[in-house]
Amino acid sequence: MRRRRRIKYIGYIRMTVAALLLVLIILLFDSLRRHAAPKEGKSTLNVTMSSQTSDEVNDSGNVPADTESSEEEIPYEKKEIDSNDYRRVVKLKADLGLGDLIMVNRQNASRFPDISADLVPVSSGIGTDKAYKVSYNTIKLQKVAVENFSNMMSDFYSLFSDGDVTVVGGFVSYAEQNADYSPVAADTPFVSSENQLSPGYSEHHTGLALDLKLVSSSGSISAYDGTGNYKWINDNCYKYGFIVRYPFGKDEITGVAGYPAHLRYVGVPHSYIMHDNGFTMEEYMNEMKKYIFGYEHLYYSVYGYDYEIYFVPAESVAEETVVAVPKKEDYSVSGNNCDGFIVTVCRKADGETWQPTPSPAAAENNAVTEAADAVLQDGGAQIPSDPAAETVAQAVPAAE
Repeated sequence: MRRRRRIKYIGYIRMTVAALLLVLIILLFDSLRRHAAPKEGKSTLNVTMSSQTSDEVNDSGNVPADTESSEEEIPYEKKEIDSNDYRRVVKLKADLGLGDLIMVNRQNASRFPDISADLVPVSSGIGTDKAYKVSYNTIKLQKVAVENFSNMMSDFYSLFSDGDVTVVGGFVSYAEQNADYSPVAADTPFVSSENQLSPGYSEHHTGLALDLKLVSSSGSISAYDGTGNYKWINDNCYKYGFIVRYPFGKDEITGVAGYPAHLRYVGVPHSYIMHDNGFTMEEYMNEMKKYIFGYEHLYYSVYGYDYEIYFVPAESVAEETVVAVPKKEDYSVSGNNCDGFIVTVCRKADGETWQPTPSPAAAENNAVTEAADAVLQDGGAQIPSDPAAETVAQAVPAAE
């Protein structure tokens, strides 16, 4: 009897030990499963950037593949890219200093590319007889900046019949800046005048920046402060591809005190995006680095055109960077004068062949003409009350 009790007692102990072991095994597997599972809610990915050789670039039309050249955090998930839609072009380090979006500031000196062939006198723009003046016939800018500035001033004059706005500054060579500028200490948070920038660090080297003053018909000169009728220029310049480069309240970001008389051409749609989001150029360039090719791209629509924008980091060691561009669509590539290239793809909203974006005034004139033609063809149909109304979509990431 005693032996039976002992055997029964030992059986209870064995069952208890077995149960404990089973619980421990279950807990162990559960712990391993939870540690192996991916963490939900993480929005960044570690990815590798491309470093193809020049032979691969010349012999292949495919999109650059990922390699193990470098790692960088991208705030979006990778997206499907059809390699048949893209081809590859090679950009050199020197190309970082070319394009409408190059950023020259106290941290990024100009690379001084030869843009002499692109410079034209500001006085060659339309409307210089009435819409605006130029202090010296020798003042030059890149042609695209002159064309869009003169369009803007012609529209301004048609509204206010005021021709006092005068261009007093344009392209400045290194030699001119070296002779005329008085730089301050490098650790100064921001300078109060462009004349205090070190030689090589002025936006005027780009040929895309200009300064304004007011010169009346009697010859009196006053500062341009962007108030009164002139507020229209600063409020609407983004529609013509310009930004106020040094806005008030952003001194320590731009490195220059607020200066409403300094405009910079960056082109549409970038001027719209910067305006809508209150970005300085420095802030926009940082924002663009989120939209790396092959991940999330930036989309924007204006004037009946759809734009797709993405960023391609420059190779840090190699002299060449492979940039993927669309095979069948119009695009432009601009360096940022620092560490990468921005690709802007333009598509006509209805799928037709892309045409250069017209100025707001030209778009309005075209709309009026088309409406008038409709009246003739339809036997008296009414002209729309707002033919120049524009539809602008907010800059939002591309849908998955």
